[in-house]
Amino acid sequence: MCDGCTSRDCGGACTVGDLFSHGRVMRTRADNQIGAEPGDLVEISTPTPTVMGHAFLVFILPLILALGAYYLVLTLSGSGTAALISAGAGLLVSLSVVPIAAHAAKARRPDVQIVRIVREAGETDNKEDEGGDG
Repeated sequence: MCDGCTSRDCGGACTVGDLFSHGRVMRTRADNQIGAEPGDLVEISTPTPTVMGHAFLVFILPLILALGAYYLVLTLSGSGTAALISAGAGLLVSLSVVPIAAHAAKARRPDVQIVRIVREAGETDNKEDEGGDG
């Protein structure tokens, strides 16, 4: 989660990382077409459609399945209790989709790409190179 970043050039995304990272380091696989080496400080990017697809799986799909199951059962049976139970089942089904999608994503090429080497391993910490305050 951009551990130790002081540049704040991200347009506010770092605030989200600050709120939710709790000092943890995020690890991910990344497509390294620019030849970054271990220890390099790099800038990474994820295509917007990929981010939106993951957001859909995590936020929208559960809502659609829960509401769809609720209204389908309510229409067919007329029972509010059965409709609520089916909405819960719809949520459980959607929660099972997320691990399956995550497993499938691991088999594919990484969604994250290294786009720039900010600082090579062994270089001194120069804030100007990172777009910081200097």
